[in-house]
Amino acid sequence: MRSYISNAELEELGEGIILGYTGGKVEKLGRVDIEGLITDYLGLSIEYEQFAEDDMSKIGFLANGITPLRINRNGKRISKIFSKGTIVLDRFLLRPEENGRRRFTLAHEAAHWLLERHTPVQAAFRTEYSSEQQYSMKELQQICSMMESQADRLGAVLLMPASMVRSTLRRYAGTDRLRVYGSTVFARSEKIAMQRMADHMGVSWSALFYRLKELNLLEYRDVQEYISGELKLGGGTL
Repeated sequence: MRSYISNAELEELGEGIILGYTGGKVEKLGRVDIEGLITDYLGLSIEYEQFAEDDMSKIGFLANGITPLRINRNGKRISKIFSKGTIVLDRFLLRPEENGRRRFTLAHEAAHWLLERHTPVQAAFRTEYSSEQQYSMKELQQICSMMESQADRLGAVLLMPASMVRSTLRRYAGTDRLRVYGSTVFARSEKIAMQRMADHMGVSWSALFYRLKELNLLEYRDVQEYISGELKLGGGTL
């Protein structure tokens, strides 16, 4: 089974969808209205429930009208089949401090729906893999990992289209690339700019960091430059 989609294809697909949704006004966006994109443009619905799955890491679910989801209702654990095209999120994501995670989970599940339309083999795998073909555990893990990776990448594009990230970077950092020392160390001014960007776009710090990496918008410097120049250690002047 093959459903390879290049990162360049995911970028173009996601950017095109946001362009269509916003009428070509991507660069002027403060943040993507992910709920509006899902309900008004994609025609899907969103519901929140208290998940009761054995897999505690499951916090989002794209219903296919066949597979049940275990939820808590009135203190009881039940299995419920949601209408096809319903995105169900765990209710705890409605907490204010989970806003970035909630938005990314919505984008991730929307990405799964888009990828199933874009690459029908993914939809076939998600609904029929156990009945029509025999896969080894290694093959299942590889396919699932690839699908999740593709949904993560497309979800990130939907929340943070490249043109919007670049314009937001210029607005808050006054530059086209953000300096980072080593692989992960940011100076105070860059940290402030990063946090303002993340808040502006309604995403988490980590999601923005990975997006900047994907778009090659980080300028890498030697970490020793930060230690001697910014921290004034090893002979630097305090």
